[in-house]
Amino acid sequence: MTRSVAVIGGGITGLAASRHLAYLSSDHDLSITVFEGEERLGGKISTSPFAGRAAVDEGPDAFLVRMPAAIDLTRSLGLGDQITAPTDARAAIWYDGLRSIPDGVLLGVPTSLLAIARSGLLSPVGLARAGLDLVLPRTPTAHDSIGHWVRTRFGDEVHDRLVDALVGSIYGADTDRFSLAAVPQIAALAGRGRSALLSGRSAMRTTPKSDGPIFAAPIGGLADLINALERDLAKHHGDRVRIITSSPVAEITADNGRWRVDGQAFDAVINAAPAAAAAEMMSGDIAETLRTLETCGVAMVTLAVPIADWPEHALGRSGYLVPKSVQRTVTAVSFASQKWAHLGGHDSVVLRVSLGRDGLDVLHLDDSALIDAAVAEVSMHLGTDLAPVESRVTRWPGAFTQYRPHHHTTISHIERGTGAGLVLAGSSYRGIGIPACVADGHRAAERTMSHLEESVSP
Repeated sequence: MTRSVAVIGGGITGLAASRHLAYLSSDHDLSITVFEGEERLGGKISTSPFAGRAAVDEGPDAFLVRMPAAIDLTRSLGLGDQITAPTDARAAIWYDGLRSIPDGVLLGVPTSLLAIARSGLLSPVGLARAGLDLVLPRTPTAHDSIGHWVRTRFGDEVHDRLVDALVGSIYGADTDRFSLAAVPQIAALAGRGRSALLSGRSAMRTTPKSDGPIFAAPIGGLADLINALERDLAKHHGDRVRIITSSPVAEITADNGRWRVDGQAFDAVINAAPAAAAAEMMSGDIAETLRTLETCGVAMVTLAVPIADWPEHALGRSGYLVPKSVQRTVTAVSFASQKWAHLGGHDSVVLRVSLGRDGLDVLHLDDSALIDAAVAEVSMHLGTDLAPVESRVTRWPGAFTQYRPHHHTTISHIERGTGAGLVLAGSSYRGIGIPACVADGHRAAERTMSHLEESVSP
């Protein structure tokens, strides 16, 4: 008997789930149908030509190597010899000038007072306040707020100029309203010992050193990963996996132990659409709870600036972050052609400028206003008047689910009510970033396969 699974969403999570499920079910009769609402696959992964470069990413541009799901997938798809890593250019934080991110910080949490003193990021008062971490009693974490914990341990300046700048950039977040448990590196420090500074120092000493890069990506941009997944599914599983683009799903309903997707019957469903979209497909308490998951939208403005006009003090930099206390609309800037060697060697410098975050909406601005804001603010940060010769605006509405305090409790509640054979997966639930999405796709495939096997057991 042939069993059937619907996968909703052709982003990295849905495609990874489909491929893993196809491998897991190699000894079973199983058909998999992927429904993607857009004309293209990839979701928030998008790569296109820009300023004479064949491929410049419009969304994420790298993945973490220490979380193996993405690098392992990339290699298994035959892209191992096309992987590249960032240059040794250093990232900075802009606070009255570009200041290198201090050595020995874990997502902004200090492990050395001397290192942050040398950075010049903190005032003498802020540095003294940070040092109180060494004598303060252990801080409870029941509040599950990154901001609350960091401010209690280190004070406002460390929170604003280090932790919130780094974590807020990664998640598009206001970390005062963001789950501590959702950021494992910081949660581990909070639970490890009394002093966060000493716990972080101990963690850095005991963590095995890696000679390899921290980040990586295919040299042709992250869309190469999506294209390789699509080719792999067609080549190795084309008789069992069907991908349908331009096919948004309107309704998912339970039907006597099976599921219907817009009326079509399936034995199981992996819903890898963002939570807001998933909520519109479903009904009842699950849909209502999914709607409580807040998101924020961001814009990516890509600029090409003549290299002759590029300030010397910005050379050797991979980009910078802007702390919330001094933000206007720009939150982070990547000097892409200095971060990635293959994007250099042209007569222009490519900048990827991020605008907007939770609590700082920018998507109501038109393209020209976004470009003007990016140019004006980066010019001010760098102390020069930039005159881009090319620009591009990419909008990502609802790009970042905001993991509010106790987010995991909400997700557990949702999962208890989904019903057998329906699995939710993707960045709305257990972590952003390509490795987290690939791993969650694999988890969804494994849960689905277990359900299918259990449902036919005597």
